[in-house]
Amino acid sequence: MIDAREEMLASAPRAGRRRASKISVTRGMKNHKDAVKKKLSIERVFSDSNVKPFDQVDWERRTAEIADDAGKVIFKQEDVEVPKSWSLLATKVVVSKYFYGEQNTSERETSVRQLIHRICRTIADWGVADGYFSKAGGEVFYDELSWLCLNQYGAFNSPVWFNVGL
Repeated sequence: MIDAREEMLASAPRAGRRRASKISVTRGMKNHKDAVKKKLSIERVFSDSNVKPFDQVDWERRTAEIADDAGKVIFKQEDVEVPKSWSLLATKVVVSKYFYGEQNTSERETSVRQLIHRICRTIADWGVADGYFSKAGGEVFYDELSWLCLNQYGAFNSPVWFNVGL
């Protein structure tokens, strides 16, 4: 088994490639912040600095309903806010599986805005708190990540949707 704390050599160089360099992991770090020396530079690619990602999307209210093979409704949540461009299937999956809170309670999420904000805000704030981004870089990261999720250019795996930001 590989010990992540040990020095490692990159794989053997192929013809025409530069020589492999030695990668060293410092032993005795008090925490991972000690390893972060230079903050990541985050540049906007998708989002617009003058308009928040949530304001760049047309929204509509829908009912997310799932029925079994016999037509019996097994899940239903009315008046959920989703991007207009999202399919009905995407709406059903996100609302039934990933919205936080028990149905028919005040804690239940009712909008994709809430869901995406919960996750992207948490991840961006972790990046700032752990020294990966400056505060301004964290805001750019938040906008970029939100834009990607809102426009369905990417999606997290289920454990992220279920757990992050709670």
